[in-house]
Amino acid sequence: MTEFGEYIPLFRIDHILYICILMISALWMYKEKKFIKKYEKGFTVILFIVSLIQQILLYGSYFILFEFDLGESLPLHISRINSILIMAFLLTKNRKLYAVICYFSLFAWLTFLYPSRVYGITHPIGISFIINHVITLLFPYYARAAYPVEIKKGDKVFAYKWFLLYLFIVSIINPLVDGNYFYFKYKPIFPEMANYIFIPLVIVFVYLLFSLGEIIFKKIAKE
Repeated sequence: MTEFGEYIPLFRIDHILYICILMISALWMYKEKKFIKKYEKGFTVILFIVSLIQQILLYGSYFILFEFDLGESLPLHISRINSILIMAFLLTKNRKLYAVICYFSLFAWLTFLYPSRVYGITHPIGISFIINHVITLLFPYYARAAYPVEIKKGDKVFAYKWFLLYLFIVSIINPLVDGNYFYFKYKPIFPEMANYIFIPLVIVFVYLLFSLGEIIFKKIAKE
């Protein structure tokens, strides 16, 4: 196990543990789709409470351990935004929110499979990370089982516009707070790349990522 406060190495014990937790959760959800549908109201309450606790754990940890450094502690990482959107969806059942959650969850796969600046399971933010990512990664498929929602034509463009707005906002805020939102400061790949090159590449890459996601979500909808 990594020590308290250290970042986890790729495919070492903490990372493998996170992957195992995700796989076990996904397997349970796949086997219990009918059970989830039957007790949807109870699961909605449980998910909302767990998500709320995760938010308290995350921001409480930043406040206590890191004196709430604005460069790291604001709810401006995609995973944090997705947590808020999921909580909003659980309250409203808004299909457009579901669409954005689905496409934004694709970023969580990248972060989960190639962790960058992620804490281990012995760190409270590490615990927050695994709770957040298990919910975020599995929520699109959970919601398909629990609620009458699905991805439709035009959702990719809608979610992509949300992403472009997000990218514009963090490109303004990052220099103001010396922030690392969307990894402008500490890039997992090509760390020395200038942002004037990084941002256009991100815009193209995310469109391709969302296009791939659209194909996957439509195949899932046919099951």
